[in-house]
Amino acid sequence: MDVSDNHYCFICGRDNPLGFKAAITVDRETQSAQCTLVVPAEYQGWQGMVHGGIISALLDEVCAYAGMTVAGTVVTGELKTRFHKPVPVEHEVTVSAQVVNQARRTVLVEAKLFLQGEVLASAEAKMVVVRS
Repeated sequence: MDVSDNHYCFICGRDNPLGFKAAITVDRETQSAQCTLVVPAEYQGWQGMVHGGIISALLDEVCAYAGMTVAGTVVTGELKTRFHKPVPVEHEVTVSAQVVNQARRTVLVEAKLFLQGEVLASAEAKMVVVRS
């Protein structure tokens, strides 16, 4: 599989005019990734609530960044998202992910979306290492 970055990713791509342009930071030492952002009302599902697909995309993206701290390029093989409470639009949220295990070509990652310290959504991801 040939995977390349043209900076057009919906979540982190700086060149996508419709994207979030999320500034995701990584910590190779702790094998983690994190970003803080405000989700505009244009991305709601029900009134005042962030659409579940957007929440999943945010969790997926930080999982990929965390996975890349140990394995280079990765793609999502599986994503299991749990919605604990509604995520309100127009509020600053933090999304973080942590590698929990690596076995051969699979990196297991856990992620959480927080609002003022409360977990509103979480995910478990199996990231697949892309061979160059």
